[in-house]
Amino acid sequence: ARPEEILDAAFQVFGEQGFARTRLEDVAHRAGVSKGTLYLYFDSKETLFREMVRARIVPAVAEGEELLTTHEGPASELLVLLVRRMWGTVRAPEVARIGRLVQAELANFPELARFYFDEIILRSRRLIQAVLDRGVASGEFRAAPLNFPTRAIGSLLVHSGQQQCFFASLDPNALSDDQVVEGVIDLVLNGVLARPAPVRSKERA
Repeated sequence: ARPEEILDAAFQVFGEQGFARTRLEDVAHRAGVSKGTLYLYFDSKETLFREMVRARIVPAVAEGEELLTTHEGPASELLVLLVRRMWGTVRAPEVARIGRLVQAELANFPELARFYFDEIILRSRRLIQAVLDRGVASGEFRAAPLNFPTRAIGSLLVHSGQQQCFFASLDPNALSDDQVVEGVIDLVLNGVLARPAPVRSKERA
């Protein structure tokens, strides 16, 4: 159980203190183990961060990939299910804090930035694109220039999750989590659904 306890502690401490300020002593203390015990499993702060991401965030992406392979209904239905699942992940306070860390600090740690981009951002983007491609092929969705909805959906979810976590208490017109995710779904579907071609004036005549 020791590695799991350490990973749980790392999930909390990295989110609270950021990457640069986190010390392995802090994580060990939170996990209730000695620093020497922590080093038996993780030889550096960078290794601990990678394994924390693999254990606590990557599984949510893998579940989405599994959903893609097993879902048999319309692509629009699959997209809504995926958005709801992604929202459940990015809205979690611990994940929102890690997302804030990634945006604020990882530019200073290029190898970790590349790791996070490949393991989380790119995999999520490919997953969303696969759903959108399925919808284009079935005629449900329209093809968009540069596949921009793929980027926009992930960004919208992450930003909305962080807004809810960090600023909802300050917002005089705050929305509930359910209202936010329903608004995201409405915006996404209206952005990607296929529409009939507009009728030209001669055709009307």
